[in-house]
Amino acid sequence: MLADLLELVRYHDDQIASRSLHQSLGFKQSVVLYAMYQGETISNESSPEGKLLLVLEGRLLVSLTNQAHDMKAGGLISISAHQSYHLEAATNCKYLQIEMV
Repeated sequence: MLADLLELVRYHDDQIASRSLHQSLGFKQSVVLYAMYQGETISNESSPEGKLLLVLEGRLLVSLTNQAHDMKAGGLISISAHQSYHLEAATNCKYLQIEMV
């Protein structure tokens, strides 16, 4: 599958949009593309699997235990399994989330 990731998911006012890509890519682990409208948040989550977040557009604030990261396009961050995290769109932003198994 070849695609322009930025075109696969669109912004919606005051919402978070997502598109699952792992089936079309033939992966077993979850690969999800997100578009977050400015100011939207994903509050304190954790997962039994680690994750990689790759910011594709805009700015994403990533808060890990006692650490805050202001991520911009091209930024990559890893989140360990069972680690609590919080996400906030500082601007409209798109990012790719890859589950690590």
